[in-house]
Amino acid sequence: MATVVKERRETFPAYRRTRAVNWSTLKEMARSPKHYHYRLTHPPEETPGMRLGRAIHTAVLEPDAFPLEYVVYDGPRRAGKEWEEFALVNVRKTILKVDEYQTALDVRDAVRAHKLAARLLRRGRSEVTLTWMDPQTRMRCKGRLDHLRGDVLTDLKSTRDVDARTFGRLCANMEYHAQLAFYRRGLIATAHKPAPVYIVAVESAAPFDVAVFAVDEDVLEAGDMLVAKLLHQVKTCRRLRRWPGRYESEESLDFPRWGLPSDTDLTGLGIAFEARGVTAS
Repeated sequence: MATVVKERRETFPAYRRTRAVNWSTLKEMARSPKHYHYRLTHPPEETPGMRLGRAIHTAVLEPDAFPLEYVVYDGPRRAGKEWEEFALVNVRKTILKVDEYQTALDVRDAVRAHKLAARLLRRGRSEVTLTWMDPQTRMRCKGRLDHLRGDVLTDLKSTRDVDARTFGRLCANMEYHAQLAFYRRGLIATAHKPAPVYIVAVESAAPFDVAVFAVDEDVLEAGDMLVAKLLHQVKTCRRLRRWPGRYESEESLDFPRWGLPSDTDLTGLGIAFEARGVTAS
């Protein structure tokens, strides 16, 4: 029977060591099995944007842990004796720039000031680790949920724009709906009841606007269909021990129509036109 292994705070390195299918690698299967298999042994290096996003999550969801895990360096450059000594003293912490540290605090304050977002995140548990056995594929899965209050799942996303249409397109492009469907699978597999799913979206630049979006059931169902497809692909590739790329056979080039000449385009025929003036009588 599937059981919740952990519902407590766990460091991210400890979470990463757990051997199970997680969303950050599973989503690569949508590109190709080859991309998925490569990601298993080659995790992406943290970019400044990823580092800031992680700092924002900690500041908002685990404010007590933020000053323990992050420190700001205000030196003129990250080189030289002063920097090396600072880095050595703070080797177990993430070192942020002054503006990165301040942004994380500003985002935290903006979410706290938003009544609905603050109410969703006020009680419950943050950074919840779940592991479960997927009932369809019998593969072990894991997820690190931003916030769980009872059975209500809330995900925190930093973004450039919280406009509903703009952020909705971003959710589709980034497959956030499938990520949340994957997490909800874990909740259901670990004896949680289906419950509302929310996204707290916050802009990562001033004025740090905040929005709370309810994720509709049809959107989650679409995400769950994608999750099911990707999990079955992983299972098949494991069984066959084959991780092919996107195209195993000849493909027609998907050339854009705008790159082809139209029936009325005469620019390539060497025909020149002169503009003739028209005078009114």
